[in-house]
Amino acid sequence: MPAHNPGLVYVSATVALHLHHYSGRMWLGRRLVRLQPGDFTLTPARLKSNYDLDEAGHHLCIHFETLAARRFPLRLPLHWRPGPHAQWLGERLQEIIHLFRLGDGTSREAKLARHAAGAALQGMLLWLAVTVGPRQTAAVAAPTRVDGALDDVRRHLDEHYRRPLDVPALARQVGVSQNHLARRFRARHGMTLQRYVLGRRIELARHLLAATRLPLKAVAIEAGLGNPQYFHRQFQRATGHNPSEERRLSVARGS
Repeated sequence: MPAHNPGLVYVSATVALHLHHYSGRMWLGRRLVRLQPGDFTLTPARLKSNYDLDEAGHHLCIHFETLAARRFPLRLPLHWRPGPHAQWLGERLQEIIHLFRLGDGTSREAKLARHAAGAALQGMLLWLAVTVGPRQTAAVAAPTRVDGALDDVRRHLDEHYRRPLDVPALARQVGVSQNHLARRFRARHGMTLQRYVLGRRIELARHLLAATRLPLKAVAIEAGLGNPQYFHRQFQRATGHNPSEERRLSVARGS
């Protein structure tokens, strides 16, 4: 995406799903969205959109067609800040794109890949509807002082998630009560402060397991997950498999 180009208008005949890796402003029709790296947007078909970016960047993008819902229409967010879910979303999008590319052709394998890509996309959209749908208006509501404080808290956690979490000190830092901070943070992100920090630590651990040969104990320490037993338990709970299996899976994906 080019930087500082709000005059360029995009109109697609299909629904456009983006995971952005840049900051700036985006207009969905007349609705202004302030983008940060990791943000998710969904642009309905034939809705005009345009951008004003701080600098050129890239995004993951999938375009798809929809059918009219007969019984259970989905409520999906036009803009969502996924936080600790960003890596998971990125991996799902990469998988869908990979399957779609494998579906180029008329062979039986290509047809199966196209079906697999469609099924994976539907599964991700259903997950979004369940996870984000009821809270989708929160991301575009008019900002308040507490919203600014929550943004500061999230930025602090994103930068310092490996450090021990001190909720009382964090609340004092942004000028709100501890209970109010915990309540509003959970309302916005759908999880506690502790769960958000744990998600970021698991993200880092997954990256270290895939990109380095560090021993599991060193990965646990680098990710802020303490002793190996706690690391193993929390990683298993978050991903469905243990750290050793994650490393084997990452090697298999890269081979």
